[in-house]
Amino acid sequence: MRPVVRRRSSWVIAGVVVVAVGLAVITVLGGWARTTPDGPKVVAPGTEIEAAPFRVTLDRAEATYRSSGRDAEPGQAFLVVDGMLSLDAKESVGILSDTLVADLPHADEFGVETEDQRPEVWVAADDSFLTGLGPGLTYDVRFTFVVAEADVPDRLTVVVSEHVWRRSSLDDTLGWRDPTAVALVTLDVAPLPDERPEPEGF
Repeated sequence: MRPVVRRRSSWVIAGVVVVAVGLAVITVLGGWARTTPDGPKVVAPGTEIEAAPFRVTLDRAEATYRSSGRDAEPGQAFLVVDGMLSLDAKESVGILSDTLVADLPHADEFGVETEDQRPEVWVAADDSFLTGLGPGLTYDVRFTFVVAEADVPDRLTVVVSEHVWRRSSLDDTLGWRDPTAVALVTLDVAPLPDERPEPEGF
């Protein structure tokens, strides 16, 4: 019986070693970053959310045919979430659109439906397109989704995600990666106007 016990002990030890190595590799590559023990918190509109590397506030939502100096294409509308975005990191960050996701049918500027439900980010003050944010800066922004007129909801739930600063497992570069949902914000959506306005410039 002793030889059998020894063989079984060897298999147990080998299994423990494999599990330990696997845990170490997953930890180094940031494999736990997508899970949280309690899940995202339900947050009221107007509440500041810590979502590394940003601080985000979502105030209100509206459906509109015109936003940030642009007119929606025929059959489409903009769904705009007004809010605030701040950056406390030491370097500029360009992952603004990855911070928000909304569970709604989404179309690109040509009207083609896509699975990408991330918004464009526009500066409220001057209608400029915001591709990145510098250290210490704060902007009032418009998170803008393109949707079909028929898909405009009465209420919109937005998922806010944080990121982890780590090296890529592919090219070893540092960056903000592994978006993890930290907050859910539900906003009433102000409805579309009764009539579509004439395009500007005509």
